[in-house]
Amino acid sequence: MVLQFVDDSSCKSAIADLRNDSTSTDWVLLSFESPKSEKIKLVGSGSGGVAELVEHLQDDLVGFALVRKIDKIDDSETVKFAFINFIGEKVGIFQKGKISVTIGGVKDFLGSFQCDFLITSKNEISDEIVLNKIQDISGTGSKVLDENGAKTGASKSTTSPTNSFRKSTYGSVSSPSSSNKDSIKLGDEPAIREALKEFRSDENDIDWVLFGYEGGNSNTIILLGKGNGGVNELISNLQDNLVGYGLVRIVEKIDNSDTIKFAYINWIGEEIPRMLRARLGTHTGFVNQLVTPYHVDIKCTVKSEISKEIVEETVAKASGKASMVLSDDAQSRGSGGRMTSSYSSSSASTQGSNTTGKTFAGAGSKFTTPSAVPKSSGSTLGFDDEQQVRDTIKDVRSDSTDTNWCLVGYKNDTTLTVIAKGNGGVDELVGHLNSKIVAYGLVREVERFDLSDTIKFAFIDFVGEDINRMFRAKLGTHSGTVKQLFHPYHVDLHVSSPSELSSEIVTKTITQNSGTSSRVKA
Repeated sequence: MVLQFVDDSSCKSAIADLRNDSTSTDWVLLSFESPKSEKIKLVGSGSGGVAELVEHLQDDLVGFALVRKIDKIDDSETVKFAFINFIGEKVGIFQKGKISVTIGGVKDFLGSFQCDFLITSKNEISDEIVLNKIQDISGTGSKVLDENGAKTGASKSTTSPTNSFRKSTYGSVSSPSSSNKDSIKLGDEPAIREALKEFRSDENDIDWVLFGYEGGNSNTIILLGKGNGGVNELISNLQDNLVGYGLVRIVEKIDNSDTIKFAYINWIGEEIPRMLRARLGTHTGFVNQLVTPYHVDIKCTVKSEISKEIVEETVAKASGKASMVLSDDAQSRGSGGRMTSSYSSSSASTQGSNTTGKTFAGAGSKFTTPSAVPKSSGSTLGFDDEQQVRDTIKDVRSDSTDTNWCLVGYKNDTTLTVIAKGNGGVDELVGHLNSKIVAYGLVREVERFDLSDTIKFAFIDFVGEDINRMFRAKLGTHSGTVKQLFHPYHVDLHVSSPSELSSEIVTKTITQNSGTSSRVKA
């Protein structure tokens, strides 16, 4: 959607002012001209931080804000930006419907940022909350919590991965306010507090808890379950007609140190009615206060979007443990026809075809479109021509060709085949996507940092909007095989529409991930 403005020059000027190191402006707020208008206007800007920004957030306002913060790493100061989407509790259905088709354009207009927030109440945002999230993402904030739930300087070193190494005991969280219009409350509060205490305690093996609504759609939150079977056991309690708020405990090992991390799982099943989904936004602050502290949060609606692997990977990325550089044991690239990468990658000599930007002929017949929905329920994933698939991926990684993308999809039930490859980048790849296919892509990008050029790879996981729910669920059983096939890569993007993918989006994701989009204050 192309954005329309009441006065685009004033909006652009305010954003430029925010990003200018020589000014004190540290926030900008945009909104719709009126509840019935699709035009964007400048609400205001200032230098008083989030505390000043929230004064402009009204219950009937949809706000798009960009906030500037200074993240200090040792003796260096780095400028970071946070995007805040505010949806007031009195915003009407018509306005809420416009948000989803507008927010992408607004984010592009505002420019790069390091983290984002979706809030419905002023109480859900503050300067401290924004800075804490920025530090959690950048790694400058401590990931270890003391007995009061506060962050400490470092983790305790230990050699044992068992529960006995956990040194902290957490008390209960303070009771969230129930003064909002939905009067949300806790049912059997002592049971909930006790479950949270057990979950955070060193004295037992409870490693997950799950909360939900009494009667399915009330405003009373109750304890749905707890256990010691980890992520997989928690997932077994998630249903399509359930709204669930879960906490799971993960042991993260960094060198010889074991650190406890908590992941918050926000589950909204696919069968939850639209009206209830809309009302859940008003509960966000209450629920977050209940489950805090935690290190990462994961939102999901189907079980293929949540697994032990996904939780551990999310925790590792947030803490900085996950390597974003290709493995050391892979062969180093030559300077060939492209610039030399600053890391090694698993690349052998390419034997695949140099066909670019075209569909492939496979098994004696031209393959034009992969099967929209494989019928098999099995998890075994095979190949139409495994060597061709692997050679095509190697072709993208090779310096001796100009191929910079490839796309693999389903030829039949559980058989992967090459759809296409080319040298026209992401925008050429997008031309092969449609709503009826599932496809996996690898894109090669050149990232410039100062005077150095670095090769980066992006993995594209595309699930078309017309793919039915049953097959979406089965895709989770293919995830491990697919990721192993395309590894290593630096970033991954999960999209369901061609409009959600472009060269600009991929480049922005890569630079935000590597930190080259950050602006360092002089």
